[in-house]
Amino acid sequence: MQYAAISLNLDSLGEAYGWPSGYPDPSFFQIADRFFQIARKYDFKYSIYVVGKDLEKPENRERVRAWARDGHEIGNHSWLHQMDLGAMSRAAIYEDVKHAHDAIAETTGSAPRGFISPAWNTSRTLYTVLSELGYEYDTSIFPSWIMFPVIAKNLYNHLGNKKFFAILKRKDWLTLAFGTRGVCQKQGVTVLPLPTNRFRVACWHTLGFMIGWKRHLQLLKSCLREIDAFYYLIHPADLMDRRDLDPGRKVPLERLGTPLEEKIHHLERAIENILQSGRKIITMSELARRHKII
Repeated sequence: MQYAAISLNLDSLGEAYGWPSGYPDPSFFQIADRFFQIARKYDFKYSIYVVGKDLEKPENRERVRAWARDGHEIGNHSWLHQMDLGAMSRAAIYEDVKHAHDAIAETTGSAPRGFISPAWNTSRTLYTVLSELGYEYDTSIFPSWIMFPVIAKNLYNHLGNKKFFAILKRKDWLTLAFGTRGVCQKQGVTVLPLPTNRFRVACWHTLGFMIGWKRHLQLLKSCLREIDAFYYLIHPADLMDRRDLDPGRKVPLERLGTPLEEKIHHLERAIENILQSGRKIITMSELARRHKII
């Protein structure tokens, strides 16, 4: 039996808007509900990585608590979603990761086991902090040249935004081009790199909106054949509708021109392909334990 996991990075609209006071974030409600409807349809649990500051709102915290009670894994996606997290000082990284770690533990009743860095921005220092905090696994390595055009697009999307220069601050440029495609250990933490095919083309759901769904399904199938520790990474914007947005605020998100019904179809088709490959969908923590390097 082979296995796969579905990783939901909960990059919220609240974070994109700068956490405005009193803003009811649909990322935790109607948008999230679309994902859970699909999970119920195909009978699996997500691994959901939340931004810690989102948990300052009681309504968001209660939703995350309910997801954990329902069996979904809750992981750490940092406190402030800073795109240069891996390049920051050790003290700053520790403060950010630990703050989110404590907020998640308080919300769900158990400490998170897994982490993913914003923008897949990693460093040796980050792994040292994760090891010190007892993390079992990390999914922050992006071993693909695809990141270079992604960075360029992010820079364009964030022109005039305070995040612009943070996007360029990385210590893992060589990892993007030459990093391992297989499970590895970093400072005692099991690392599951983002799945790539033999040409180092990374496979995650958002890419389908960029390269077309026929090519994307070919990529997905090739990664399912080649990667044993396979997981499929998704984001809230993958099932976001224009009506979810606050018309008075700007948000640098791709794929908003695709109708919601079409988005649901694309995600369901991807999940069907994962299941048709003979894999059972489990949580990321379970996947990491099955592939832990002794």
